[in-house]
Amino acid sequence: MKEIHDSRIIPGKVYLFFSHTHKGQQKNREMLRKLVETKSTLIEYELIRDWQGNRLINAFTYNAGYAGMVDTLWTLGRRLKLSGISNPFEIIPQSIQIGDLEKIKKIIRKTGEVIKAKGTPSSLPPVITAFLGKGKTSQGAQSIYDLLPVEEIFISQIADVFKNGSRKRVYKVPFRIIDMYRPVSDGRVDLNFYARLTPKEKEQYCFDHPKLFESNLDIYLPFITVLMNCIVWSPKYPRTVTKKLLKQIYSKHKTLRAIGDITCDPNGSIEFSKKTIIDNPVYIYNPLSEKIKDGFEGEGVAVMAVTNLPCEFSEDASTHFSHDLFPFLKSIVEADYRGTLGDSHLPPEIMRGVILWKGEFTDEFGYMKKYL
Repeated sequence: MKEIHDSRIIPGKVYLFFSHTHKGQQKNREMLRKLVETKSTLIEYELIRDWQGNRLINAFTYNAGYAGMVDTLWTLGRRLKLSGISNPFEIIPQSIQIGDLEKIKKIIRKTGEVIKAKGTPSSLPPVITAFLGKGKTSQGAQSIYDLLPVEEIFISQIADVFKNGSRKRVYKVPFRIIDMYRPVSDGRVDLNFYARLTPKEKEQYCFDHPKLFESNLDIYLPFITVLMNCIVWSPKYPRTVTKKLLKQIYSKHKTLRAIGDITCDPNGSIEFSKKTIIDNPVYIYNPLSEKIKDGFEGEGVAVMAVTNLPCEFSEDASTHFSHDLFPFLKSIVEADYRGTLGDSHLPPEIMRGVILWKGEFTDEFGYMKKYL
């Protein structure tokens, strides 16, 4: 399903798996080199797309969102309890403890009933959760959060809700790209020109000129209890939360209790992110000392960054994955891998996921030669 150790790659074979190579991931470059050297064909599940570029194998994206949200609420509950704060989130388990999405949903709904009846802790401000990104991972995470008594707010309302919001509900605020980032203020961006752009044009301008943007979260993090990181990120984009940014905020405001880093790019969008595993899922990051300590105890912010979250709902994820892949399976098996890709009779959706054909990069992925 995921990366294969390069010693196990058999020459001339056709491989379908999540290779995690097309963004230049350093850890898989040896495997990529071996696939090229052995004249292997690589079909990447993540890149199987329709003609509009929409991913068609989505099982693990959604399930990562489901498990990531559950585990972050579990983290919040345990963290508050260890701080001496009794709270409704205490009854939420880690996803793996139940392993059944429908049973977990019942527990989340029960938590919501407690919030409606008794409220969130009076020693805390109203609970505001920010969701970075609007893709399938974010949608999965939000669908779990929405089982609580939720009110969705705009970023312009965050400060007011922090001060005047109800504790008989929780709040969510989705962040778009143009909410996460702002133009740098050093004169390189004509701010009058930028202000005239539509939201879609601003987003495209950010994609086209990432070096001209910086994180906008310093304005909002002082009011946010939980931060869910659900964005696709690469090093050409600015980080959303740097060590410097969080140190500045944490020295004055300790509102942020938990980060659910579902994207889990080590030292990526969340600069102090590191991979965690299901058996050891949480660490505490101290923004002042910049030290990391595994577990739930210590001064700082709790970070949940499990790299294989869908495994916590293994049956749900497997069933969903099989459902996504099954319509293409017969065509994949019956395709002709002896000649050219064009003569293979693979469906176009599968062709779009072919990174290597007999050891040669396909046209779309020729840029990956530099990763060798």
